[in-house]
This record gives sequence, C-alpha cells and structure tokens, in this order.
Amino acid sequence: MQELTAYDEAMEEGELRVSHRLLLRLGEKRFGAVGEAIEAELRAIRDLDRLERLAIAILTTNSWEELLATA
Repeated sequence: MQELTAYDEAMEEGELRVSHRLLLRLGEKRFGAVGEAIEAELRAIRDLDRLERLAIAILTTNSWEELLATA
C-alpha cells in the first residue's frame, strides 16, 4: 500500500510540474516575461484544480497579476 502512495505522490508532483511549465509558457506568450515574484507565486500553487482554472482564465485576463488574482 505504501508503494501506491509513493506512486500517487510522484504522479501528482509530475502533474504540478507540467501545469506550472504550461502556465508559464502560455502566460509569457500572452503577457510577456514573467518576473521572479510572479513565477514564485505561481509555482507555490499546489492545487491542480486551481491551476486548471488559471489555464482557462489565461484566455480572458490581461496580466500576470490579474491572472493570479482570479482563481
């Protein structure tokens, strides 16, 4: 049972890395370069549902700050 837990944790960590990377790439295309503070704030988000909401919100927001304030 412990192996399953370790596997689940590894999978979630991988999903978080992919979500962060994708949001950073999409955001840079839409808003321009990301500052260190914004990147740190984004990478601190550990809730996959929130990251998904941010990915959708990136289509309608106008800045990094606005994006991070939405979801």
